Formats: sequence, structure tokens, C-alpha cells
Amino acid sequence: MLLYSGERKVWKKEIKHFFFKRRDVEKITITHKGKYYNVEYSIVNVSELEGKLRIDSEYYDPFYLSQIKKIMSHNWVLLKKLLKEPIYNGFDYRYFEEIGTPYVRVGDIKDFIIYLENTVKVNPIKKPKKILLEIGDILLTRKGTVGEVAIIYSKNLKNIIISSEIMKLGPDNSKINPYYLMVFLKSHFGEIQITQNVHGIAHVSITQEALENIKIPIPSDSFQKFIEKLVLKSYEERQKAEQLYKQAEEILLKELELKNWKPKTKKIKIGGIEFEEEENISIRMLSDVRKADRMDAEYWEPKYDEIEELIKNYKNGYDYLNNLTSPRTGYAFNSKDYVDEGIPLLRITNITSKGIDMSLNPVFLPNYYLDKYKIFTVKKDDLVISLTGGRIGEGVIGKAFVYLDEKPALLNQRILRLRLKSDKIKNINIIALIINHLNQLIVRESVGGVQANISHKQILRLPIPMINLQTQQKISQLIQQSFKARENSKKLLEIAKRTVEIYIEKHEKEGLSYAKNKLREINDQIS
Repeated sequence: MLLYSGERKVWKKEIKHFFFKRRDVEKITITHKGKYYNVEYSIVNVSELEGKLRIDSEYYDPFYLSQIKKIMSHNWVLLKKLLKEPIYNGFDYRYFEEIGTPYVRVGDIKDFIIYLENTVKVNPIKKPKKILLEIGDILLTRKGTVGEVAIIYSKNLKNIIISSEIMKLGPDNSKINPYYLMVFLKSHFGEIQITQNVHGIAHVSITQEALENIKIPIPSDSFQKFIEKLVLKSYEERQKAEQLYKQAEEILLKELELKNWKPKTKKIKIGGIEFEEEENISIRMLSDVRKADRMDAEYWEPKYDEIEELIKNYKNGYDYLNNLTSPRTGYAFNSKDYVDEGIPLLRITNITSKGIDMSLNPVFLPNYYLDKYKIFTVKKDDLVISLTGGRIGEGVIGKAFVYLDEKPALLNQRILRLRLKSDKIKNINIIALIINHLNQLIVRESVGGVQANISHKQILRLPIPMINLQTQQKISQLIQQSFKARENSKKLLEIAKRTVEIYIEKHEKEGLSYAKNKLREINDQIS
């Protein structure tokens, strides 16, 4: 049986990619060099068809087969034999609340981390027993962005609820180290098998059965333990980064007298019971309404005036963002100009609630665009702000993040780039911190419903307190230390992942040797 598997372009010619299924041969890969085309195909014995008789050609792509062959050169076991219970999906909730149990969805898991800062909350009548989480349980996204993994490593994470688009894997600790298993699933050899098993086109996903049949290589216990130590050290560095950043925030809020600030409230009685609610009545002159060109009640909520008054009455004075920075909005690059490799394009989709992530749906433009569109370049330590995104009060509209990548990028439309031009502020990170804590003033200026928008001119009118230089220095040092710890955390996870890959490609000893050399480079040790 001959199945067509797609097209590839090499030397401006098409490669026809086929494979055959026959009863009388072993599973092998062959490349036929023809006069006009190179024909690459796999020959698979019917008895070798996997799962529910997979006969789709992509599943037997020679590249997949060659990588899985490397796994099978080691001692290996199917994932389902390493679990203490079947794989379960989470639950589907549609009603979210301001206070409740964190409800983790696909977008909340990224690069081994469960981000709880911006999760929605749910209040189920009874927490589902089937998905109660324990230390060592692994979460894997099964739909949309398939294959992101994280582990429940602390008691704080046990109380979350996972969505129906996330799977829970419960490794049997007597058979495999859960930290090693998590890293393997995110390694090249884990991702290859997950990609091989996904189905769908517009909305891809992976089934529980397919995941259970992934092949897991089993190294020595000491190797697995070493990987666990790398991961736990990475998590320690990340916690350190969060604590340092929180300290910087506390210094800023204390300085601005915003640490324990809450909007003014009033007391009301309903049915003889006294309640306290936020003051939401504001009486304005018609001339003020005309000047602002805003008649929506939300714009005139008293809390906005209270925040602005605190900043404008700051003891050291204030200045407007426009006077402190040099602004530049992005350019509407044409998608027809996108290339496979080149200069990365920073788009709205790369600005998340967790920061700038250039790995999300990466897009590139030709290298010569860096000179052609030089004024739209984003460099290390530039501040970028999204001018569009999410409903008002949600998403990342108006959130400020510092670009930390050493490699420059080009700036797409609906993004504002800021560079310091005044010596009143010594570090761009301080501007970012202030903007994010005054974000309500930006949200106030937003317009739109389903898709909120704001003009860059409105952001540039934001008042910025002139914090004294000594306090600026303290805040800046803490932020820099936070960034360094966060970077170390990422490097440790990458070391763990690459160590596992080298073990599969070569040998445990070579993987461990690589890890120890890399640890010396970042002045770290794992005993």
C-alpha cells in the first residue's frame, strides 16, 4: 500500500515523501535517488503497526523512526507501566470568580513552570476527588499547545484545579523518578513522540492512550536523582527571583505610600445588615467630561483620582513619562515578508502576563530588514508596552516589560517601545515597575470591549514619581539580582534537558560530564 505523506522543498525541487506497508518485511527507511526527485519512504510490517493500527504516513515519518530507534537502544518501558494509576484529564469550568481556588489552564504551564499569578479562580461545591494532586504528579497539556509539562513539587501547588485540557500523570516512584520523567517528556526525544502522536489540524491534541504508549528510556537511579537535583535547584532559583522582585516592589510601594492602599469605601445597609463597598459615585462638571471626551461612568471612578493624587503629591515631585523616555511605536510588517530564519519580530502575541516570550509562534524577517527598518529595532534593556490585548482590565494591555534578549528584534504594530532619555531615572526597570503598579491609570484610558485598545499618547501622559536616587539604586539592584536568578533557573532546566538527550544519544557518563561542565560555567554545583 502506497501512501502520500506531503511535500518538502530542497534545492528548489520538491521531494515526494512516501512510505510502504508490506506484510513480509521489517520496518526500515529507504531513500531512493531518482532523476528528478529523492523519494524517502518507510517499509513497515503490518505486525509493527502501532496503537489502533496507525496507517497514516506522517506517523511513520523516517525522522520519527530514527529518533525512536535511539531510545530503543537503551532499556525502555512504555509510560503506562511506570504509572501508579491511569492518566486523567482535569475538569471543565466556565464560571470564574475573583476569589477561589486557582484554576490552571493550558496557558498557565510553560517551560516546567505552573504560573499562578494570573490564573482564574473557581469555587466548585466540592473539589473533584479524581484529580486531587500529590507531590510528584506531572501535568501535561493535551490540547492546543500540546506537551508543556510541570510537576507538583510543593504543597502550595497541591490545592490547584486543572482544566480538562490538562492531563495528570501519577508516576510510581518505585519505578521511575518523576523529575526525570518530566524532563524526558520535554526533551527532544519526548517531544518527538508527542508530536508523532498528536492529531487534528487547526486544534491539535493527544489522547491518553497515545501518551500512555510513549517509550521511556530508563537510566540508572543515580542519573535520575541527578536530574531531580537540577530541577529542584532551578525551582529554588526561581523562588529566589520572585522573592527579590517582590522586595523591589515593596520598597517602591512603601516609598509611594501605596503598599496598603485601597480605594475609599462607604457603608451601606441592606435588610438591616451593614455592608462595606467601594465608593463608586463621582460628580463631574460637564466641562471636564468634554475635555476628557469620555462619558462612560467607569472612567470617572473615584479610585483613579485617588491614585493620581497620591503620585502628584509625592514628596519628591513627578514628571510625565513622555519627558523621561524616547517613544517609538511599531511598524505594520507584511506577513508575506516572513522567512524561516532571520531577525525575530516582536508581536503582541509575544507579550504575555509573565513577560516577553519570543518562543511563542516565532516569526522572522530577512536579515537586511535590521538596517532597512533600523528605527523599529528592539534592543536589550528597551521597554515595550502592548497597546492592544484582551478585554478592558484583563490581558496585558498597558503592561510594561523589559526586553532582555541579547539578539535584537523588530517591533511590530500596536506595541510601544521606550528608551530612557533623562538622568532622573537611572534604570529602565524602575520605569517598568512603576508603570505596572499604576496600570489602573492606563486601563482607565482604554477603549473597547472584547478587544481593548489604548493610544501611545495616553500612556506617555502617565505621571512618574521622581524617586530619590538611593531608593532607585536599591530597587535596581534587587531587580537585577532577580533577573540573574531567573536566568540561572532557565539555564539549569536547559542543562537538565540536554543531559537527558546526551544520555539517549550517547551514554550516561557523557551526559553527566556535559552537565558538570555547564554548571561550572554558571558557578553552580550539584552534589
